Amino acid sequence: MNPTPSKDPQVEHGFRAAQGWFELGLAEEAEAEIARLPQGFQRQPEVLKLRFHAARASRRHDAALEIARALMEVEPEEFWGWLYRSQALHWLGRTAEALELLLPLQDRWPKAFEIPYDLACYCAQSGRRDEAREWFNRATRLTKHPSAVRSMALADPDLESLWTEILGGHLG
Repeated sequence: MNPTPSKDPQVEHGFRAAQGWFELGLAEEAEAEIARLPQGFQRQPEVLKLRFHAARASRRHDAALEIARALMEVEPEEFWGWLYRSQALHWLGRTAEALELLLPLQDRWPKAFEIPYDLACYCAQSGRRDEAREWFNRATRLTKHPSAVRSMALADPDLESLWTEILGGHLG
């Protein structure tokens, strides 16, 4: 979330302040700072991404879903909004729907490791461990940093059922 949504110094300062609050773990302050940005910048992709993460951190999953949908509209050629929509659905306990909506997107963005990674999470949470293993292995093959993906997975409770295999070097 490095790019700023504007070259206007005041807007840039407000966006960077929101990023700073978020990085300090103060999601509500980040959201308040974002709300102070001019209305024309509220639907900028980088602002929406930051709003999504802040809503997630505040456990406002319904809001995160709406923000993801807005990002899908604003930036349909990028996978982030689509990925975030499935993440929000998963957090809302709608994992089967998250999986169903994300599955076709791996063909649309075949180089994005994040998609098979999340598919692995949803399959693992749905008791589909064989599929989870396949998606996790695909995710690690797609990234330049498979060890970072393995480390991320070992901190991800959605993939807890695969931790022993990941630690043993049998996955990824």
